[in-house]
This record gives sequence, C-alpha cells and structure tokens, in this order.
Amino acid sequence: MWLDPLVVRSFAFISHAHTDHARRHKEALLTPQTLALIPESRRPRGWRMLGFGETMRRGDGKVTLYPAGHMLGSAQLHFEHEGTSVLYTGDIKLRQPGGAPPTHVPRADVLILESTYGRPHFRFGDPDSTVEAIARWCRLALDSRATPVLLCHALGKTEEVMLALAPYGFEFALEKRCAPCARDYAAAGRSLPSWVELDGEPAPGRVVIAPPSGKDEIRRLGRYRTALVSGWAKDADFARLFGADATFDLSDHCDFDELVEVVERSGADQVYTVHGYTEDFARFLRRRGVRAWALEANEQLALAL
Repeated sequence: MWLDPLVVRSFAFISHAHTDHARRHKEALLTPQTLALIPESRRPRGWRMLGFGETMRRGDGKVTLYPAGHMLGSAQLHFEHEGTSVLYTGDIKLRQPGGAPPTHVPRADVLILESTYGRPHFRFGDPDSTVEAIARWCRLALDSRATPVLLCHALGKTEEVMLALAPYGFEFALEKRCAPCARDYAAAGRSLPSWVELDGEPAPGRVVIAPPSGKDEIRRLGRYRTALVSGWAKDADFARLFGADATFDLSDHCDFDELVEVVERSGADQVYTVHGYTEDFARFLRRRGVRAWALEANEQLALAL
C-alpha cells in the first residue's frame, strides 16, 4: 500500500484532494469527501471509500482512517499489524478555528509525519484571534471604499476562510479559479456562505478571495488591498514574493509547536518526517531523545518496520 505516492500505483492511499497528492491510481483508498473533490481528470480509476473511524482489512493488517483537520475529507491512516501500529498523518492541522476541538491523534508505535513547517520560526497565532484580525482588516478596507482581497489557495483554504469569516456578516466574490472548487466543496457536503464569481467588474462591498498567483482579475477591481493568508506569512522572503499589503498566519498545516505535539500525542518511539523541513525537524526530535529520520524521495519506496 503506497501512501500519497507521486506516481500512479496499483493501490494507494490518497490523504486529501490537493493535486500534489491525488493521482489516477489503479485503485485508491480515500474518504468519500476526498473522492468528491478530486477532478475527473485526476480521479483514480478504482476506489475503496472509507469513512472516519471505519476499519478495513488489508492482508493480515487493519486500516482505520481519522480526520486530519487539513481540509474537507483529509485523513490520517492508522495501520495495525501483529501488535505494531503505524500512523501516517498526511497533511495535518491540530488547532481549528471556531471553537472546534483539536484534531485527534491516534496512538502508534511508528509515526510518519508531514513536516511542512518544521522550523521553529513557524509558530502561528491562535486561529480564532487571527480570524478576528482578518475580519477587522477586511472591515477597515471596506469602510475606506477599497476592496479587500484575500490571497488563498483555491481548494480548501478559500472555503474554510469563507466559513470562518461568515459570522462577521461579509459577502464574498471568488476569482474564477476558486469558483469551481467552492461548488465542489458545497457538493461534497460543506455548506458555504453565499458568493458570486468575479466577472471582470468591481465587487463593491464584497470580500474577494483569489489564489496567490496571478492578479489579472484583481487589477480590474479599481481600489483594492491584498492580504496573504498562509503559514508562509512567517517567512518574510516568501511573503514578499506576492507583494501583499498585509499577511496573516492562518494555516491549514501544523506549525512547529503543533508538530511537536503530534509526536507527543502519538506516543511513537520511531518517527519519519516527510515533506517540507524534514531534516530540520528530525534533527530537532533527535536532540530531544526521539528516534527520528527524514525520508528523502529515494527512500520513500519502501519503509522497513
């Protein structure tokens, strides 16, 4: 069983619907929401859907999926075999805005951990406080007759930001690349606040959400202000690439402290890091007495337990 492989395999687990994880595998294990969010062109040719907390036999082992808190349908995979358990987090986020409980981390002997923000300077603020700061920034822009533009990834981040800001009474307009993702999100079971698609005309009184790359549609808005909404807001060089007027560190990944918490809550005595600052985070864990290794691309073909 391959875990989020980058090339097509005979049987693979797809942790969530982002394009860097979804491939047209011969057969895939995934949640119903993830399947619904994968475009037809990238959808696996066959699939086995598994809901959260449900169990599936795989050979002599047992597989259970748990929510990962990254986006709709995102899942952790827990594999048990002859008294040994492995947890693969996929992209994971512990702290959730809106008072939702933190993402549950199952206990495991071996942990395979996504470590996108595995350096200590990636420490994010409280998500509810950050959402409130974004709302305040949007309101100030609207009050000054400027259109607030939030730069967010089209699938997952756009929709979750809309849901987080909805209690503040905003109306939304989505750039054309965000619109199909929002429709798919709603069809997959997550109801969204009402929105319109940008049509090349100004969107007075609305909060606009657009992908970070490409601003052709945004330039037609007249007076506007932009804010990058991403964990990469903590990296000044990265944030400067987008030339945003403001940055907010609202992320759909764990920050550095949350990654440490995932390790502690899993109870694993063997940790492998994948994606992002893998070696940095594995080195940090080793200094704390945890057996940890960074898995590079050529080492991910097989994992000896």
